[in-house]
Amino acid sequence: MIRVNNIAELFNFIKKNRNLNNLTLNISKKGIIKTNQQGKADILIKNNSIVFNVKIDPILRQSCEIILPLIRKKDRNFIGQIGQSLDAKIALNNGNSHYINEKESITYLHCLRSISDGILVGVNTIIKDNPLLTTRKIKGQNPIRLIIDPSLRLTNKYKIFKDKNTNIVFTTSNKTKNLNNTTIVKFPKKNFTLSIYKFLKKSSLKYILIEGGPTTLSHFIEQNLINYMQFIISPTLIGSGISSVKLKPITNLKKAIRRKSNFVKLGKEIVATLDFNS
Repeated sequence: MIRVNNIAELFNFIKKNRNLNNLTLNISKKGIIKTNQQGKADILIKNNSIVFNVKIDPILRQSCEIILPLIRKKDRNFIGQIGQSLDAKIALNNGNSHYINEKESITYLHCLRSISDGILVGVNTIIKDNPLLTTRKIKGQNPIRLIIDPSLRLTNKYKIFKDKNTNIVFTTSNKTKNLNNTTIVKFPKKNFTLSIYKFLKKSSLKYILIEGGPTTLSHFIEQNLINYMQFIISPTLIGSGISSVKLKPITNLKKAIRRKSNFVKLGKEIVATLDFNS
């Protein structure tokens, strides 16, 4: 059976074998193994489709169907993700955001984190939410945490500096600061986002998850530095609040961003993916 304790292992196995169009897999106590017995296989993968002949939780099944096309790609990918209401709000004006999305979407998010080598967020996400940015819900491998902090405001009081997981902080500041388990990388203010992108492109990190917030995501979208953008949409109307993206105003709808899209059900919610490669 595929559960939260071995779903990350499945994703990792698929990533390592993404050069193969077809995979025929069995699940055992020893883990996931390839088999030539297609008729008796627990999992069949053909290109970007997946068939389960073994028990699996519905949310994990849907997560596989959404994530599989991403991890079958052979190129480096920058994947944006944000959870929002139907009217594109991620929080109230007072900052309260718990919980717009369903708990099943949190499981999906941790699945997405598990396929990622690095997870990128802006400093405001750390200050407002004080997140761990780990895969603790599914027992997956934790990505390297990448934080954009132009003024170097962060201190060791935040959770990400209190465990042994690796952080990289990007800044334009000349301050000298010691942050636990962290490498600080300094760039000029000019073309700051592009400099971070180029740094990551040259790194060993193949899958970069850009998880927020709206300012960070918008910078990457506007500069066309993203491959895929996912919106996890809750069937909820909030009205006033903080918007999921903060793009520069346009004067003509011909300038609106239009990309190939895909919509997949995730529990009570919808995952909308825009393909910026198209």
